[in-house]
Order: sequence, then C-alpha cells, then structure tokens
Amino acid sequence: MNGISRRGQTALITGGGSGIGLAIANRLHSLGMKVILASRRIDMLARQVERLNADGQNQAFALAMDVRERQSVVSALAELPTDFADIDVLINNAGLGVTHTLEDCPEEDWDLVLDTTLKGPFLVTQAILPIMKPKGGGFIINIASQAAKYGYANAGPYCAAKFGLMGFAKALAEEVRPFGIHVHNLMPALVQVPAPDSPADIKPGWLQTDDLADAVEYVLSRPEHVFVEDIGLIGQ
Repeated sequence: MNGISRRGQTALITGGGSGIGLAIANRLHSLGMKVILASRRIDMLARQVERLNADGQNQAFALAMDVRERQSVVSALAELPTDFADIDVLINNAGLGVTHTLEDCPEEDWDLVLDTTLKGPFLVTQAILPIMKPKGGGFIINIASQAAKYGYANAGPYCAAKFGLMGFAKALAEEVRPFGIHVHNLMPALVQVPAPDSPADIKPGWLQTDDLADAVEYVLSRPEHVFVEDIGLIGQ
C-alpha cells in the first residue's frame, strides 16, 4: 500500500496474541515495524513472538499485561527493553462481550466487559501518552465496533462499552491534537475469528481479520496532514 512508511517504529497491540490483534501485529511486523504483543496469556504470546522472531530480526516482544488493572499496565510498560520502549503506535484492541439481557446481566459480567473494553483503553492510553507527547506525534487506533453505533439485544454491556470507547476517543482526539497525535477508530461488523483455514470456510457476510489489518495499514500510511476520523467496515 503506497504512502508513508513506519518501518522501524514500534507498535503496542493489546489483545495481540490472537484474532484481530494478532492479524494487525502480523501485518505491522511484515511492514518492518517492531511489535509488542500484550495480553494476560503470556504462553500464547510467547508462541507468536517466537514465530515472528524466527526471521532473526527480533522485532517482536511478548508483554504480560492485564489492561483492567492500572498497576499491571504500568509495571508491564516499565519492563519493556530499551529497543521497544519508544512506542509510536497504540492499538487498543482488547475487548470482550457477554450474552445477557440487561435485565438479567450479573453485575460481575457488566464489570468484566466495561473494565476490559472501555477502562482498559483508558488505562493503557493514559500510560502511553507520556511516551508519545514529547515526540510530537503518534497514533492511537481503537478497535471499536458497529456496536458503537447501534444497539443489539443481549449485548448491552458490549454496546455500552463500545459507545463509551467512541466518546473516549473523540475527547482524546481533541486533547492530543496539539501534540501531533492522531486518534482513529475502526468500527467493524462481524469478524470471523479464528481465521478460516481455506477460502471454502469463509462465512458469507463476515469480515476477515486481515480486513482490519488492511484498515490499520491504510491509516498508518497516510501523510501526517491527513486525518481519517472513523472507518466502518461491513462484510458483504
């Protein structure tokens, strides 16, 4: 994809060990970027990082982090080696949902979804901004959802979290614009995870994880004066 190269820059991807996060990590790594895969599941991260580093370039790093807990986020970032500590791109991807009506949703499930999907991006972004602001630039890309625009029955906590994520992102964009930091939001519909093993297994009407990676690559390859506000993605 023609445009600005981010080769040599560093990206932190939350929920980076599988699904959408891993597809984005794979793509950015293929573009010559350093990638930090962050998740609570360090064993899964370690396998993916070993695969990415098999090229001998050592451009991938596994970071154990629970985005729901401030101390976990702060401690994890403090453990980054010097080669990965100068973060240029943050992908707020970690998130989850539960299937309940709002009337029947247990409080602990509400808290789990909101803490992971909304509080997590807040905590990680808050910890990353002191790294980005002195550099005069950077990218924060939030993986939102069509559930950030439309309400869906039996997905109330997820809708609330994604609507909240968009509000968070809009306010953040205004606050960090003077520092040259771009805030972008991807809003996919249904995404097939895990990725199918063959084209015959692709679900009609579903997005693929590489579609999200394409969108991230597009955003990062735009000239600095171009701001892509939101990208909605819908499978057909």
